[in-house]
Order: sequence, then structure tokens, then C-alpha cells
Amino acid sequence: MQKMRLVSEAYKYIKEQDPDTCITKTAFSTLVKLGRIPSIKIGNKTIVNLDHVETFFKDGDKAITAASEALSAYGKIRAIQ
Repeated sequence: MQKMRLVSEAYKYIKEQDPDTCITKTAFSTLVKLGRIPSIKIGNKTIVNLDHVETFFKDGDKAITAASEALSAYGKIRAIQ
């Protein structure tokens, strides 16, 4: 089961893990809005996967970008080499 949380709840989780973090709620929300941290929009609410949040702050967005590119290529016509 995925650990899905609202952006505000995900930020609270970050603060619990590292109370002295220099990441602000505004900075975290901006990362989500820019798509650096993948999210799902349901109505007016934006939901993030806590595993993706941890991966982003651990490895940067390279790991997340590689995974999302692999998924976005699924079902598309590819050239034969």
C-alpha cells in the first residue's frame, strides 16, 4: 500500500523526520507544483507519495525522473533499431 498524503501532511512528515530542516512549506509546495516531486491532483487536493518525497530528498530528482520517463514511454510507438 502506498503512503499517500496531502502536501501539508507530507511536509509535517518531513519536519518530524528532521525538525531542523531548512526546507520551508512554501519551498516544498513549489517542488510539488513544478513537478519535481510527482503528485496526483484530486479535485482541489494535491496528494504526494511519501516514498517519492523520501527518494527526492535522498537521491535528488534523477531517480524519480528516470522512473517517470520509463512509465511515460509505455504504450507509445518506438522506432526499431
